Amino acid sequence: MCCNFKSLKVSIAIIETAADFFSDTKRIALVPLLYFVIWCGIFVFWLWGLAGVASISDSMITVTSVQFQQKEVNRSEGTNWMIALMVLGMVWISTFLIACNDFAVICASATWYFSRKDLDDSDGIPGDSDVWKGFWWTFRYNMGTLALGSFILTIVWLIRTIFEYIGEKMHQASAGNKCVECLLCMVRCCLDCFDRFIRYLNRNAYIYCAISSESFCPSALHSFILLLKNHAKFAFVEGIADWFMFLAKTFIAVITTLCGYALLPVMTEVAVDPTLPCIFIFLFAYLVACKFISIFDVSANTILQCYLFDMDIAKHHGLDMRHVPASLTKFLAIHGEDQNMNKAVNPSGELNQNLMA
Repeated sequence: MCCNFKSLKVSIAIIETAADFFSDTKRIALVPLLYFVIWCGIFVFWLWGLAGVASISDSMITVTSVQFQQKEVNRSEGTNWMIALMVLGMVWISTFLIACNDFAVICASATWYFSRKDLDDSDGIPGDSDVWKGFWWTFRYNMGTLALGSFILTIVWLIRTIFEYIGEKMHQASAGNKCVECLLCMVRCCLDCFDRFIRYLNRNAYIYCAISSESFCPSALHSFILLLKNHAKFAFVEGIADWFMFLAKTFIAVITTLCGYALLPVMTEVAVDPTLPCIFIFLFAYLVACKFISIFDVSANTILQCYLFDMDIAKHHGLDMRHVPASLTKFLAIHGEDQNMNKAVNPSGELNQNLMA
């Protein structure tokens, strides 16, 4: 941490800027709610279709319980494959909607970052974001990018599911052999790390794509190189953001649980044990808070990449500082002053325009 103290200072400024964005763009909290409603509608139709496919039988359907309306359906291999493909398709649709939600937040963060900060603003926080531009860019320009990224995550999910099935069979066949259990835990840990890596790389690829308008594969490659070159900044931003998000999610869940505990005696006519309802309230509030607070994490990573773009421009071309947030001005102004001095010494020098150089 001492060796990367400057990166730590930049990361703290990035978190502060992300907080300013969230305070200035409160309507961004409606984006997860909108995509959740869309997912619920798709899920209802998917269940309807799945029930129809699952009821297909090559022979007579046997009623096993009239009271509980239980039936035994003898499905063919083709029907089972149809069910498996429908489940896989629903996972792909779910990951695609999550990607669309993240991309809308990314576009809102990027447009806010690059908006003019020297203009008067009614809310007192300089900068304006265009939330609806994220929806337009999603379905007009970047649907293939988001579909490819979500498909990769779906394949990773499929690999993990197949491994869990094989691992369960191996565990039963080995009769609790400790070496087999240790091997399964190691493979499960590696797959989980790989899944986290792909998710993080996907999100940074979406950010790079929103800023540079490149396709998914070049964006993934360039964002990965950018991450390697600035690993300390990314690590600090992710770590600090995760800590603040944990505190926020816990605070929301605890406050909601306390409110539920206070309302339970009023809502119930008889005395009930509040332990189980409070546990459910806490878990539900924490899950809802996770979805909304994740906006802060996405916006922090977006602002970090925007800052790195600006830093490269400031090093090689000189930067118009009118759009730079106040918390990041001092870091970019240093590079701008150095560039002006270099131009004064060698005004005909060639400039490298490649972000990765």
